[in-house]
Amino acid sequence: MVKYSNSKEKFEFSERMSRVHGEILPRVHNFHTREDTMTSPVKADGKNPFVDVFAEMPDAPYIIALAHAIVRSWMVTPFMILKDEAIVGITRPVYPVYEHFSEGLRYVSQNVKDETLRDRMEPLKWSHLFDAPVQLFGREAADAISDDCLWWAGGFQGHTICNYYTLLDNGLDGMIAKIDRCEAECENKDEKTKNFYEACRIIIRGMSQYLEAYSAEAARLAEGEKCPTQKKYYEDIAANCAFVAHNKPETLYQATQLMWTLCLWDWVDCVGRADQYFYPYYEKAVREGDVIPAEESVTSIMLKMWENGVHNITVSGVDKDGNDVTNELTFLMLQILRRIHDVHPRMSIRLHKDSPAELLELATTMWSEGMCDPTVVSDETVIPGLVAIGTPIEDARDFSMLGCQEIEIPGQSNFGCEDGVLNIAKILEYTLHNGMSSKHPGVRVGLETGEFKDFETFEDFYNAYKAQIEYFTEKFLYICNRGQELRAANVAKLVKSPFTTGCLEKGKASDEGAPVYNYGVVETCGFAATADSLTAIKKLVFEEKKISKETLIAALDANFEGYEKERQLLLNGAPKFGNDDPEADEMAVNVLDHFWSYIGKFKSVRGDVFTGACSLLEGGIHYGAGMGAMADGRFAGEPLGNSIGPRPGADKNGITPMLSSVAKLPLGKGVGGTTLNVVLSSKMLATDEMRRNISSVMKAYLMNGGQMAQITTANLDDLKDAQVHPERHGNLIIRIGGFSIQFVQLEKASQDEVISRYA
Repeated sequence: MVKYSNSKEKFEFSERMSRVHGEILPRVHNFHTREDTMTSPVKADGKNPFVDVFAEMPDAPYIIALAHAIVRSWMVTPFMILKDEAIVGITRPVYPVYEHFSEGLRYVSQNVKDETLRDRMEPLKWSHLFDAPVQLFGREAADAISDDCLWWAGGFQGHTICNYYTLLDNGLDGMIAKIDRCEAECENKDEKTKNFYEACRIIIRGMSQYLEAYSAEAARLAEGEKCPTQKKYYEDIAANCAFVAHNKPETLYQATQLMWTLCLWDWVDCVGRADQYFYPYYEKAVREGDVIPAEESVTSIMLKMWENGVHNITVSGVDKDGNDVTNELTFLMLQILRRIHDVHPRMSIRLHKDSPAELLELATTMWSEGMCDPTVVSDETVIPGLVAIGTPIEDARDFSMLGCQEIEIPGQSNFGCEDGVLNIAKILEYTLHNGMSSKHPGVRVGLETGEFKDFETFEDFYNAYKAQIEYFTEKFLYICNRGQELRAANVAKLVKSPFTTGCLEKGKASDEGAPVYNYGVVETCGFAATADSLTAIKKLVFEEKKISKETLIAALDANFEGYEKERQLLLNGAPKFGNDDPEADEMAVNVLDHFWSYIGKFKSVRGDVFTGACSLLEGGIHYGAGMGAMADGRFAGEPLGNSIGPRPGADKNGITPMLSSVAKLPLGKGVGGTTLNVVLSSKMLATDEMRRNISSVMKAYLMNGGQMAQITTANLDDLKDAQVHPERHGNLIIRIGGFSIQFVQLEKASQDEVISRYA
């Protein structure tokens, strides 16, 4: 038997699971399709269940019709049981209108022609969000801000983690009893509250009907099956689904099927600390046996999450008392991920000072084999950061990763991932132009803080920049809250609500501020470029006076055409963040601390304060494309970077100085989830000794101020060759500020950004 914690040994699928893996491979979708969970093996075939239900229930309250429509959408999806599989359930096809946890109902405006029906299906229109910038700034300035790529306000606001303990501890009939009990105890007895509880019952009963239907389909297939082995598989599925349709699970096989059902209905979102809530069932299966072997149950659920794009699984860390909880299942799940060797499901390891050495050793080995997962996260930074914003330490110790490396308290939270993205580099550009848009001459978008040539000292200019940051931040957060009001009115997280602590207790849906924790999350773009530009301005313009104020503005406006001497001075004559330089790092700390401290003064409409984050996916490229030339010496349109690290190519001294710079940042204020892209060439991980050295370096970073790191292991030559010969490099995986993807699936601009990290 493989010792899962031994990185020298590789896990192999059982004969049955090997067949399942082989059957999935031909139909597995590319990264973007899995990321959007559009992975159904069936088509809508003219079905439109959401529109049908709302049309059939003209007088029903919105939330009641929505609940019935969600159930209908699952019940009209074919009950497909694939050969050899042990856990069943497929994602829904893309219906013309469908519900999603980030929005409510999608595509209503495009696909519902009847105006009365459309109004019923959209209680609050998207204009509530989209009109806010015009109301705040006026049409001309709002259009300029949009074109300038200043922000994405009101953003995604989607990912949360259901309380899988609640599901497994109660079972579906137990959930109905819990709803009844909470309604009886709820102080609010109005019609809206009554409808919320009934909608939750409709969802739970629908899950039971869904599992019963799968049980019936498996029994039907068993009757006609000639192969004794496959017949037994169908019979096991029939019994398993019938049991968990009503009862709380007693075995691992039952627990994984019930968990997968909720995961499916939750849009295959994030599943939290799976090695913890599955572990009692796993121990029992190993000790007493199960209908199928424990390894097959775990492999089955991992294969489902791989095929359908689960956004994040978190393993290891500490318990509520601060004790390490790494277990055999932790290592088994990592080994299965290693065997799959793909970009889904994303996995994150929580590390702390007492984590077993084998855990990081296994992660480092996986990186050396070309994987970017797992991400590594520091308990030593995240837990105190959560406590600092008001989370009791027992719950802070239970944090989990979700989405593209955001953070929340699983099963108890709605952190608004992500409330939006703010490009602070664009705000610096506005400051240099006295609050005017440089792309739209004559259009004022910000405060009139003064012409750059008139500032006597750097401190005066820096104070003007901070004033602009505060001005735009207030407007930005107002728009973010409008987005949250939209989601609340449209009940975007109805399926999540009965499985989120606080919702049933308060009689309110998740987006109405019902969960225990309701912090906001602001993604931060352009931080390193801003800090480097400010350092250059301070040093070269105000202190050393090597570039005049007028010349700097002229050079930036000309995108350095005719000003190559000045560009080289800005690029190479001032220190850059990411090289363990005290001057550059101090500026970076000040820039980030000011912004994250300021957003912490405001509350999300959900109820709790906003916190910082940085996990931008390909956003650094998008926002960079909207930038003019910058005082760090970069041309207009260059990428801004996708993580909290230095701007691509700015760090010249190697990994250790780069990590040292990042560890100085106030990352405890960025507990929305602040990731760092770390480039490790495969040559750096070629031997056992090299891997041990990298493990030591990464642990030192995480134990001394670092929050998170996600790894790209590749050689520069391979990346360049993959652009020319993509057919040779289908398995070359790289990391993009929050997710992993096969390099050849990226657009060229994103590929170029990755290559620039090796400069």
